[in-house]
Amino acid sequence: MRPEDHRILRELGRDGRLSNVELARRVHMSESACLRRVRALEGGGAIAGYRAVIDPAAVGKGLAAYIMVNLDQRGATDGKAFLEVIRDDDRIVACAAVTGDCDLILQVSVMDVADLTDLTLDTLLKLPTVRDVVTCLSLRTYKAAGEFVKDHSLS
Repeated sequence: MRPEDHRILRELGRDGRLSNVELARRVHMSESACLRRVRALEGGGAIAGYRAVIDPAAVGKGLAAYIMVNLDQRGATDGKAFLEVIRDDDRIVACAAVTGDCDLILQVSVMDVADLTDLTLDTLLKLPTVRDVVTCLSLRTYKAAGEFVKDHSLS
């Protein structure tokens, strides 16, 4: 990947709605060269898509949490049901299989503790493949989607 590609990706990662004119200015390229590089990055899969970044608090989902999930290894049918819930429940923002003390980590965005309780007790723990969960509430976000969110001290 070329150095200018990294600059383009950094700028589009910060603001995917930049016009080509503004993007070219920021990365110090001609507009035509910049557009060619963006199209090459899209065609090559480096840019997988564009989407809006939603502020969870602005849409009534002001409580963020991480749920560590341990699974029973019971077979593909139960696993498929779990993956369907992950895909279809919009409270689950992200899901990653991990190494360590749990099998999966879910990043969730919920309205309140009652909504988190519903997700945990009435959705996840009712799935036959889920053995147990551990939930951690997010107190403050320092960095999201690759960008620092606000100036916060670590205290």
